[in-house]
Amino acid sequence: MKLKPVSTMCQGLCVCGALGTLMVAGWALQPLVKYAQRQEAGVRLHLPAPDYKQTDALSQKLALFALGGLRTFAAEMLCVDATNAWIQQDWPRARRRWEQVTTLCPQRVNYWIRAARDMGTNAVAWVNGRENAGAYERALQSKDYLDAAERFLQAGIANNPQSALLWLQMAAFDEDLARRTNFSRAVEDYRRAVELGASPMYRRWEFYNLCRIRGREQEAWELGRELYNEERHRSPSLRCLLVVLQNKLDVPAGEKLSLEQLFGSKERAIKHLRSFARNDLRFPTTGIDELLKN
Repeated sequence: MKLKPVSTMCQGLCVCGALGTLMVAGWALQPLVKYAQRQEAGVRLHLPAPDYKQTDALSQKLALFALGGLRTFAAEMLCVDATNAWIQQDWPRARRRWEQVTTLCPQRVNYWIRAARDMGTNAVAWVNGRENAGAYERALQSKDYLDAAERFLQAGIANNPQSALLWLQMAAFDEDLARRTNFSRAVEDYRRAVELGASPMYRRWEFYNLCRIRGREQEAWELGRELYNEERHRSPSLRCLLVVLQNKLDVPAGEKLSLEQLFGSKERAIKHLRSFARNDLRFPTTGIDELLKN
């Protein structure tokens, strides 16, 4: 009887071992796979297969799961790598992962929010902290990541137009003084969020943004007067802004709210107005200095 070469026998054993490992791994993953399948069946989505143009190994492997109907499973695995990219400060990879995740599960609101936060907050903070980069380079990179954050939020809303949470996230992005501002859009964001079930308290934020827009003082005044009728909306800022709007619009004396009505006493009014006059929130302060001098 001829004996097989030792090298051939070792190769056979290695192949058997590898097959055994794959079988064990497949058996171990079965409960997770079945769970993901049940989740996908419950959602009943009929989405096109994601287009993986990137050539990295993880995308190629998870594409097989996605094409097999396990979109949620593939998305969660990509989320893990997005977190790793955040830890490693690899923001191009993080953006790529979130693009893939949101393509796989466009109706998962939390994915869009996390993607926007990673780009608009974390990546921008990293860019602004790069001391070895010039100001112009940092500005360009910061704009790039802010654009990405905005696209994630807008696409999230396009896929989930009834999500009050996404509208609130868009509003927070649009009114953020530390990044870029779009007060007109923030007004509509807050209005839409409240219409969709967000807390009525956000109507006050709609008012705050209206006050920042030149030419919409009358609209702001009418909303502010309406909100003032409810005790829960009577914040110091709202009261001060009503004083400012009355000055800007030259409201007739019979329609004005007196300082005593707004603040309870003239002394309290002076205290709040003096503090408000130094605000750095881009609120108008028309007439306050003159009032404080009298």
